[in-house]
Amino acid sequence: MADVPEPGGCRRCPNPFPDYYTQARRLISRMEELATLADRLSSGHDLEAYCDVLAFGIHGPDWSNPKDAHRLLQKPLSALGAARDRLAELHANAYRSGRVQEELLLIGTAALLDSDFRRRRPGKFRLPWQETWEEICEQALDAPEVKESSSDTARYGYQSGFDRWCESWLNALMRLTPAERDNHASPVTARWARAYAALERSVKRDLQDEPWVVRLTDRLHHAGRGMITGIAASMAEPVVVAYDGREGIDLPWPAQYLLWAQYPGGVRPAGSSQHRLTAVPRLFTLLDGLSRRSLRLISDTEWHDSPAVYQEAIDNVPKAAFSPDAHCWWNTQAAGRLPHLLSMARADAASAQQQTQRAQAPWR
Repeated sequence: MADVPEPGGCRRCPNPFPDYYTQARRLISRMEELATLADRLSSGHDLEAYCDVLAFGIHGPDWSNPKDAHRLLQKPLSALGAARDRLAELHANAYRSGRVQEELLLIGTAALLDSDFRRRRPGKFRLPWQETWEEICEQALDAPEVKESSSDTARYGYQSGFDRWCESWLNALMRLTPAERDNHASPVTARWARAYAALERSVKRDLQDEPWVVRLTDRLHHAGRGMITGIAASMAEPVVVAYDGREGIDLPWPAQYLLWAQYPGGVRPAGSSQHRLTAVPRLFTLLDGLSRRSLRLISDTEWHDSPAVYQEAIDNVPKAAFSPDAHCWWNTQAAGRLPHLLSMARADAASAQQQTQRAQAPWR
C-alpha cells in the first residue's frame, strides 16, 4: 500500500487506494485457490480439479490481461498465470490418458441425454431413451407386488418422479467427489456407483417402502448404463470440426476445457474467443443447443492429423472470417475453403515428412 502513489493535492483525481486494495485481495484469493487445486491434484486422480486448472485463467479476476490490472499488480498477476501453466503441464500426461477419455465420453453422453431429455420434445435420442425407461417402469409397476397394494398411488408416484429419477442419475454421472473416487479402483466405476446411489435415493424418496423399489432401481440403472455405453462406443470415431469460441457446447463447463486438452488442434484467438479446428469424437458434434451451431462438422477423417496440421490450416483462413461482428466464422465465404485448406495442410505435412526421411536416408 505504501508503494501506491498518492493523488497529491488534486481534489478531483480518483483515489487509487480502493481499486488497488480490491484487486490485491482478489489476487491473493486466486493464489490460494490455485494452491488448493495443486494439493488436490497431488493427492490423486481428480478430474474436476484438473478441469478447474484448465479454466483458471479464464474464470479468474475481472481482468483478462495483466495490462488491465493495477501497474503494481501486473508482475504478480503474470506470475500467477505462469504458475497455473506449470501446474497444468505437470499433470497433463495423467489427464491425456485413455482412462480420462473414457470419463469424458461418459460425461459427454450423459450431457447429451440430459439436454435431450430436458427439451421435452423429440430429439435424436429422446424417443428411444424415453420409451426404454418408461417400458421398464411400466413392467415394474405391473408386477404382482404392486397390484396387491394401491396401484393408483404407485402409478402416480412413478409419473411424478420419473423426470427426477432421470435427472438425478444423469447429473450424478457428471460429478464425482474425491471421497467417492477413492473408494473405487477406477474413476469410471466410481461414476457408475455414484449414479446408482443417486437413482436409488431418488426412487426411494418417491416410492417409499415399496418391495420392488430395489428391483426397479437395478433395472433402470442397468438399462441406462447399457444405453450410455452403447452411444459412447458407437460415436467415438473422430471427425474434423470447426468450433466457434463465442458459443458454448452443452457440456458441464469444466469438461469443455478438458475436451480441447484431450483433442488439441489449431487455435485462432479473436478477442477473448478461441476458435478451433480439430478432430473430436462424433458424439460431441451432437452437443449443440437447438439455437446455436458452435460446432460444425467439416469432414470425416481416417487421417491421424497432428495439431500442427490443424494449426496450419486454420492459420490460412482470412482474418476477416474471425471478425467479432460477423456470424459464425464457418458461414463466411472463407469457411467453404476449410476442407481445401485442411487437405493442403495434410499434403504439406506429408511432403515435409518425406523430405525429412530422405535427408536422414538419402539412399532410399
